[in-house]
Amino acid sequence: MRRWPFLIPFVCMTAGMLLFTFNGSYCGFTAVLAVFLCLVLSCFLSNLTLFAICTSLFYFLWGHYALQPWVSPELTPFSIQKSLSESPIVIEGVISERPSISPDGSRVTVQVERLFSGDRPTPVTGLLLLHVSEGDVTLTRGDRIRFLSRVTVPHRLGLPGEFDYSRYLAYRGVSAIGRVNTQNDIVLIRAAAVETTQRTIDKWARALGDSIRHSIPDERNSSVLTALLIGDQRRIPRDLADAYTRAGVNHILSISGFHIGVIAASISILLLWTLTRCEYLLLHWNVRPLAILIALPIMLFYLQLTGNAPATARSVIMLTVFAAALCVEREHDAINTLLLAAFALVAIYPPTLFDVSFQLSFLSLWGILLVVPVIMKNTATIKSRVVRGLVQFIAVSIAASCVTLLPVLFTFNIASLNGIITNFIIVPLLGYGAVLAGFIALPLIVIFPSLASLLLWPAASLVAISNKFVMWCTSLPVITFYGITKSDISFFLMFMAGMTFLRGRFILLITGVLVPICAIVLHVYAASHSDGQLHITMLSVGQGESMLVTFPDGSNMLVDGGGYLHETGNDFGQRFLAPALGALHVRRIDRMIATHSHPDHSGGLPFVIKNFEVGEFWSGSDVSSDVLNALGKRVIPRRTIAAGDEIALPGQVTITVLSPAKGGQYSTHGDEYSVNEQSLVFRLKYGSFSIIFCADAGFVAEQQMLAGQNKLKSTVIKVGHHGSRYSTSERFIESVHPEIALISVAAENRFGLPSSRIIDLLSSKGIRTYRTDQDRTIELVTDGHTWAVSTPYKPD
Repeated sequence: MRRWPFLIPFVCMTAGMLLFTFNGSYCGFTAVLAVFLCLVLSCFLSNLTLFAICTSLFYFLWGHYALQPWVSPELTPFSIQKSLSESPIVIEGVISERPSISPDGSRVTVQVERLFSGDRPTPVTGLLLLHVSEGDVTLTRGDRIRFLSRVTVPHRLGLPGEFDYSRYLAYRGVSAIGRVNTQNDIVLIRAAAVETTQRTIDKWARALGDSIRHSIPDERNSSVLTALLIGDQRRIPRDLADAYTRAGVNHILSISGFHIGVIAASISILLLWTLTRCEYLLLHWNVRPLAILIALPIMLFYLQLTGNAPATARSVIMLTVFAAALCVEREHDAINTLLLAAFALVAIYPPTLFDVSFQLSFLSLWGILLVVPVIMKNTATIKSRVVRGLVQFIAVSIAASCVTLLPVLFTFNIASLNGIITNFIIVPLLGYGAVLAGFIALPLIVIFPSLASLLLWPAASLVAISNKFVMWCTSLPVITFYGITKSDISFFLMFMAGMTFLRGRFILLITGVLVPICAIVLHVYAASHSDGQLHITMLSVGQGESMLVTFPDGSNMLVDGGGYLHETGNDFGQRFLAPALGALHVRRIDRMIATHSHPDHSGGLPFVIKNFEVGEFWSGSDVSSDVLNALGKRVIPRRTIAAGDEIALPGQVTITVLSPAKGGQYSTHGDEYSVNEQSLVFRLKYGSFSIIFCADAGFVAEQQMLAGQNKLKSTVIKVGHHGSRYSTSERFIESVHPEIALISVAAENRFGLPSSRIIDLLSSKGIRTYRTDQDRTIELVTDGHTWAVSTPYKPD
């Protein structure tokens, strides 16, 4: 506690918050207050152990309680969560944060004040996140607006490894979401209804951004320069942002410690030069800390101007501590300063702990402080300052890239070590050149706009060079991995903590070797473990379908990949399917089946084909062009199967294909042929257990199967076409005679699926039904004789 006084408070508070996120329960405020009183009393005793115990317990309980106002707020009769609506209603409120603008639309956070039902207003409280689908938003914080929208609460699909969007919104205090098409659908009731200093700063930030965009017509250059100077990254085109990620230099686009250090150092040097011109100040003051102290208010204002991001706030806090140490002529310890900054941010606003920018900024600097001093100590014999500076730059680049590798893979499933090399180009171009030139131009935008444009031109030129370079870097390899788990991150943090806070070569050796070995052993065990049973997992992919079958020998088969019904600009496989497979410890797809070409079944497959090793690809004659294009870029054996094919698989598992017929199409009495009737339908048998996969097959395909000599009776039926009334006839159900029915369907979907006819039919036959809209991801396990169904992701 004497050496690292902020270690116990930060670690214990973090542990309490993590425990709350795992079990959802929290201690009462009374318990926190009682332990705090015990802590105060322990201060008057000379027992350091008792004081340490009370300190640890207090911060642990504080952390356990701290997230409650965000995650489990007390609802009042006027809470917006109680005003959810199926139909659009008129909403009025005040914009509470700076609107976020991006190429995919805008987001406006609104403090709702009232809802209108007819002409009668109803008072309501709570934050609503309004999505504006198209165009820019010129409104700002403090404006009172009115708009027409549905009020909804986001729900998780219920997939393993899924990003918890509702929890993310809760940490921001958002209780509900709404949507409008453009700003034209928003009525400005009163500008500056709530006047604050932050509103004025937001308007300045908007004006500065508009001036940069006006001076630099090229959107790609202006968006990057705006991100560097004002922290507005969302306007960067998606392909360019991805290029910076693949190049391993996307860190340069966020205003963090490096930017603050460069700007603060430049301001301090300028102030120091100015102060040293005055003989009186030189005689009576220590001008070096004075220059830094004068720079602090400028950096605090810059923090507010750039949106008060956690990484920027961490840097400003550390700069403040450094300035204070200079003033009192005390040495500062970098690790303690980092702990102080992290603890202060989390104590002031507890959800900061779960902010990705805070985590990566904290970890990268931690790695730099841990690794670089060791390297520089071992290169102390190098006399050349240039060579030592180069070694230090390389050490910083390697430390930051390697230390954040696992956390970045855990969060984004893609990482790059290319930054170790590309930093040599990008950091001088953007970190020093564009940032300094642009920062000098910022105040001149207001005073001398024409002069500011001249200074912005070299900054934009450097950005243009950087953009071309990173676009070239898109051909460089990146690391894509979907298997990093929370256990891996825990082991990683244990390793970092051991290397930082433990002493003694033997203890450090044990920590440095034992912790990584344990992590690797767990990974190998999870990947190779097979319990000798058949596992069938119906993934909850919304209004789509995807099922993972794991055979008794440990091999697997992916049946369809879910997807979006319409083009959204997002990749379903990247956002949902691949993370789910990674969370289920799937590193390779031994067999992939595409039942038909509809995007809600095949949309997620191309990304999996490109990023996972695939052993075989099976399909009928109907395959989507996107899947074919992905297959064309990989050497993957293909097999076209049709009714009558019987395939033996390891572990005494057999697959019998029931539909479509070989070499032909079903007659549809003159109607246009339906893609759904081409769906691949097959029956999987293991011992006395069997399941029939019906894909989107309808009455026509069912009739053809009934007319054949196929054995349809099965233990389980995967109901056709998401429970549509045009599939799963009564005669077909009677022939299959299942005990269990599985339906893949989205919650509150606009198609009204599953149809009431299907639900009534299954109920009348005594068939137990599981649905992904209610039960989320469904897991069925059988040894070939007995079976069990579980719904581990079903909401409470």
